[in-house]
Amino acid sequence: MSSSTAATPREVLARLHELTVADEAGAVDLYAEDAVHEIPFAPAGAPARVEGQEALRRLMDAQGGRSPVKYQGFENVQVWDTTDPEVIIAEYEVVGTVVSTGAGFRLSQLLILRVRDGRILLTRSYLDPGRFAELLA
Repeated sequence: MSSSTAATPREVLARLHELTVADEAGAVDLYAEDAVHEIPFAPAGAPARVEGQEALRRLMDAQGGRSPVKYQGFENVQVWDTTDPEVIIAEYEVVGTVVSTGAGFRLSQLLILRVRDGRILLTRSYLDPGRFAELLA
């Protein structure tokens, strides 16, 4: 895919949200081979940094292809462009249920996303680790 026809960071974010709801394991295909996924305030027991598309895929496989939560949507999405055309900042609410209990949740999240040639190079996800840990307890 040439950069002139590659998806923009905003388009990739929209696709990431769609796949996270419909085909969470398939969302990994949006990442570049050398992508980095960071959660600086990761809950205890969760990795704070995953390097590479295959490492992301292995993490998903270790979870049986599913996370401990089922994502139902992303609401109140606000996206800001930066001076770097590859980078956007997005703020939104993640809505879903905890798989083990069926309890619903709504979490605020801030995401920094770097996209080049339509592929995710970096996601840096900021969420409340205490609130997320409470959901999974």
